[in-house]
Amino acid sequence: MIQMTISHVYKKVTEVMELIQNVNLYEIGTGSTRSVNQKTINKAYRMLDELRAEMERESIKNKQKRRNTND
Repeated sequence: MIQMTISHVYKKVTEVMELIQNVNLYEIGTGSTRSVNQKTINKAYRMLDELRAEMERESIKNKQKRRNTND
């Protein structure tokens, strides 16, 4: 598992932002463009969901470490 660092979170957020920036909101007339846009948005949500889960795992791990050092 990757240790959670500010630089790791920054990198992941930047990747998601780049994906969202590449969504073409001006050409939504064709079905294929909408489909590509939706796939891109779905990928961005998946990446954010994975980051959130990673942060939750890191939080649990840190709580367990603190609990073990207090014993």
